[in-house]
This record gives sequence, structure tokens and C-alpha cells, in this order.
Amino acid sequence: MNGFIHFLEHRLAPLGEKIGNQRHLKAVREGFMVAMPLVLIGSVFLLLTNWPSEGFKNWLMNVGLMGVLTTLNQSTMAIISLVACFGIAYKLSSSYDTDGPSAGVLAISSFIIMTPRFSAQVFNEAGEKVAQTFGGAIGFGNLNASALFVAIAVSLVTAEIYRFFIQRNIIIRMPKNVPEAVSKSFSALLPGITIFAVWACVLKGLEAAGISGGLGTVLGLVFGKPLGLIAGTLPGMIIVVLVNSLFWFCGVNGGQVLNAFVDPVWLAFTNENQTAFSAGDALPHIITLPFKDLFVFIGGGGATIGLALCLILFSKSRTYKTLGRISFIPAIFNINTAILFSFPTVLNPIMLIPFVLTPATNAIVTYLAMASGLVPMTTGVVLPWTMPPIIGGFLATGGSWKGAVLQLVLVAISFLIYYPFFKVADAQNLEREILEEK
Repeated sequence: MNGFIHFLEHRLAPLGEKIGNQRHLKAVREGFMVAMPLVLIGSVFLLLTNWPSEGFKNWLMNVGLMGVLTTLNQSTMAIISLVACFGIAYKLSSSYDTDGPSAGVLAISSFIIMTPRFSAQVFNEAGEKVAQTFGGAIGFGNLNASALFVAIAVSLVTAEIYRFFIQRNIIIRMPKNVPEAVSKSFSALLPGITIFAVWACVLKGLEAAGISGGLGTVLGLVFGKPLGLIAGTLPGMIIVVLVNSLFWFCGVNGGQVLNAFVDPVWLAFTNENQTAFSAGDALPHIITLPFKDLFVFIGGGGATIGLALCLILFSKSRTYKTLGRISFIPAIFNINTAILFSFPTVLNPIMLIPFVLTPATNAIVTYLAMASGLVPMTTGVVLPWTMPPIIGGFLATGGSWKGAVLQLVLVAISFLIYYPFFKVADAQNLEREILEEK
């Protein structure tokens, strides 16, 4: 065990820290946060338009609010990729100390260039095409979470080209007395023209190759499909849980290491569930972003809500009693920093097994409950990861009491797994306190 702990502390932890702070992955992770307010707000509108009460929905229709709420939902969640594209380019460019807003705007334009669109065709009475509009329109379906891989690729490449020009002073310089905003606009001209030319060449190349769906099809095959096979299956979910928990055990934020890889997939799955739910169709995905946030990691990294219960209810150690009073309320909101670093669970050999086993068990139980139909799948409503149990389970499953009950079951499972390990740690700490008093 000592050798394993040494490996985690001196090998895995530094690796996780390095990955978590990698410039491009950090930009992707923080760029998504720019779009998250839209996701959360749009989920509220989705929840209202699909509230599990026909009377309420009929009332919304009768007073004319149903259409308004649907439009609000489409105007928020339906442009996630567009906003994320700006956010990622902004964050990456800022990390190079170049102008983030300019890079973000150029990334949005580049994303629009690479986004498939449809054009109107005019036919005469004989069915012959007599006219066609060029340029066409872009559907919401090409701007939502299904286009996240395109948004990531376009934003990263755009920001890299932009900083290449800026850092090497390949720009149009204006006199010093010109306002800064105007000067930055001219500075962006040469990199902007180059960026648009690059994406135009990519677009024409894909068209010449006869690839329908454009860049999204290519990225979906290269990255989306493999990641979907991993993140969209129970074994893959358990692997993610295992790696996440091991990094957290080492004191490294496991979410920072993994979220840039798997969250785009889970967010796309969430969006597909939302579309199906709104249309009254069967939900295609069990594993989604709310599945992970509200069911698997209930109580935070390591699913430590059961340990928080142990601390507040059964601590004999004076230190742990105090920690229980401090940590229990935050744990309800999935914030467990005090438990991770004050109990601690980080690099504590006694707690390694429950810290890994609990979220893995939660994933298995939740998956089986939803796959068997005992509990409804998550409907595409994205809630804050700080949403407390019962409320979160109820809302995430479309207003089903079964989702709330499932969360209570998971809290009980977390408690039962952590309890025996907690007792050992509590006894050791109590003995240490007694010796110190003597």
C-alpha cells in the first residue's frame, strides 16, 4: 500500500496537475464556463415548458406563454457552441497575453464559416429548379451542443493563428495617438484575413472531398465517436470515475483534468435528450451531464455526502465533530473541500477504497435504475452542480419523484460504504487526542 500511495503522490498527482494546467485544455474548460449561464437559464425554460402537469402546460398555452418560453429556450441552449467558441478563443488568447475579445470575435466568424447551412430552392410548376439562394440559413441544430467539437477545433486554431501574428508583430500598426480600440481593430486585420482564408480553404477542401456535414462529420468520426463510446457507456463511465477519484485522492481536481475531454460529449448527449424530450420521443442517452453531476458525484468528488453524515452524526473525536458541523451544509450542495483536505481524504490510505468505490457504485446503481425503467432518464435539463439532493433528482428527471428517491438511495449507499472506514479513522483520531491531552 505504501508503494501505491507513493506512486499516486509522486507520479500520478504531478501528471494530473500538469494536464489540468495545460494551456489548451484549461482554455476549453474555462471557455465552456462562459456558455454555462445560457445552459442553466435555458434549462429553466425547458423545465417550465415540459412540466409534468398537463393543466400547467395548458395554462401556459392559453395565456400565450408557451411560445415565448420555447423561444427563450431556443435562444439560450440552442447557441451553446457559438458562445463556447468565443469563450475558448478568448481564454486561450488571453493566456498568451494577446487580445482575447478580438480572438473571440474572429473565432465566432470562423465558426459561422464552417457551419453547414441550407439554401432555398425555387421550383416552377413543372418541378424544375429555376433559382437558388446562395449563402443560405443556419439552423439552431448547427449551433447547439451537437457542434461542440467544431467549436473547440475552430476556436483553438483561430486563437493560435491570431497569437502567432500578434506575438511576431505581423500587424498593421497605428500611430500612438489613435484610440486603443481602433488600434486593436487594425492589429486584427492581417491575422483575421489569414484566419478566414485558412477556414475557407478547409471548407472548400471538405466540399471537394464530398464530405457531407463538413468539419463536424470529420471531427465526429475522429474524436466524437471514440469519446462517445467511452463516455456514453457504463464501463467508460466507471473508468472516468476511477481516474477522477484517483486524481482527487492525490489532491488534484479530477474535474479539471477530465472535463475538457468528456464534458463536451455529455453535454451533447444532454442536448439530444432535451430535443427528444421536447418532441415526446424516447430519450436516447442514460449518461449525461446531470447523470454525472447530480447522481454519480453526489456530495462532490468521491461522493462524500455519506462521510459528511458520518462526521456530523457519529463522530467521537472532538476534531471530527467540529469538522462535521462545518462541512455538512456545504456537502449538501456538493461542496466538499473541507472534507477532502481537513478530514482528510486526500492521500489518506484508509479512505482510498471508499473514495473510489462510492462514486463507482453510484454510477452502476443509477445506470441500472434508469436502464431498467425504474427511474426516468435525465430529460436534458442542466442544473447547477451545487443543486441539493432530492430537488436535483426531481428536476433532472422531468419532475419525477423517483429521481428524488434515487438520490436518497445514493446518499444511503454513500453512508454505508464510508461508515466502516470512518469508524477506523475516528477511533485513531480519538486515540491521538487522548494521548495529546495526557
